[in-house]
Amino acid sequence: MKKYHTLILIITVICSCNAQMNLKDYYYPVSSEGYTKVYKYIDKNDATKIEYWKVISIPETNTLKTFSYDAECNLYNTFTEVIKKEGAELIAYSNFEVDSTGKRKEIKATVVDKDVYKWNEDNKYSYAVTYTRDYGHVHFKKTRTASGFETITIKGEEYEAAKFRDNYIFYFLDHYTRQKFYQDAYYVKSIGMIKYKRKIPIQDQLIELELHEILTNDEFEKLKRIKQKNKRKNP
Repeated sequence: MKKYHTLILIITVICSCNAQMNLKDYYYPVSSEGYTKVYKYIDKNDATKIEYWKVISIPETNTLKTFSYDAECNLYNTFTEVIKKEGAELIAYSNFEVDSTGKRKEIKATVVDKDVYKWNEDNKYSYAVTYTRDYGHVHFKKTRTASGFETITIKGEEYEAAKFRDNYIFYFLDHYTRQKFYQDAYYVKSIGMIKYKRKIPIQDQLIELELHEILTNDEFEKLKRIKQKNKRKNP
């Protein structure tokens, strides 16, 4: 009986280690060579809703930098994280908004909490930032909980995905109001986030952003130049 219990304990430890290893493998890859990839996401329910996430792996500092762009290739967010033994930690966060002159300006946030993605699936964790926009001070917090694994289909291909429930809450401190919503995020080995399903209370339609393709940086920069040229022609 003692040997049986010992065997069960060993199997449990092995399974726990594999789960942690698998979750790390499902995150955006960190390459010793470094890379720049641009993930193009399209809303399953509305093909006009497109986002581009430029992910840069910097091996010298063990960091990932993500630049988020809308359908017209306008930068709206930057997100910098460092990869550590336990997971990915937020070290810098910025939003971008258009001012009264039409120029896009950066709004740098202060990082309050830092846990973006943990290799251990048993944990619930959060990151949080504060920043000031034209309408006042904002405190933003995102809490993530692992929800196991699920097989999903994207563009006719099946993937085993690590699933997470993400809860968002924005506190608009000067107005004593808040906004809450949730999403289910799906990550695939050697790719990173392949899909999220987001439900915002004030919107009737579910947002289902799915990975359409991964562009090179040159391809994206060419696309961005075309979008900017068209915008100048048709302001």
